[in-house]
Amino acid sequence: MPQRQPAIAAAPYAGAERILPGYQFADAYKVPAPHGMDAIEATRLAFAHGPLWIRSLMGLRNRLGRLVGLKPAPAGGFPVMRESADEVVLGFDDRHLDFRVVVGIAGGFAALTTIVRWHNAWGRAYLTAIMPFHRAIAARMIEGVGVAEGAA
Repeated sequence: MPQRQPAIAAAPYAGAERILPGYQFADAYKVPAPHGMDAIEATRLAFAHGPLWIRSLMGLRNRLGRLVGLKPAPAGGFPVMRESADEVVLGFDDRHLDFRVVVGIAGGFAALTTIVRWHNAWGRAYLTAIMPFHRAIAARMIEGVGVAEGAA
């Protein structure tokens, strides 16, 4: 079984303002990218086989989110807004906040950046409440890319 590359905290995506103007939060995690990998393949690997604990948390988020009017996260994954060999942008806009996830390849690393712009106190409170989970999930998702090198 291939070893996962542990994710390390990184500077958020340099184009965050272009992706979501006026954003109030951004963070990022990265792993070494296998040679020749593009952002489209990195995105597929990052979102392909999320562990049960992540799927369970997303299910709980969807059930609780309905109580405060949040859109449920799509079962098939977040909608792709734009994709190229260098970056894939996923996300959607909601009443309380807008978010984007950018999977990018640069400098030999695959990075996952989360960018958020909240619209009101509910959006900010939601982000605060999920932050411990978000950090663990974002890091774990990009670690799925680091497995590819040993899996060949």
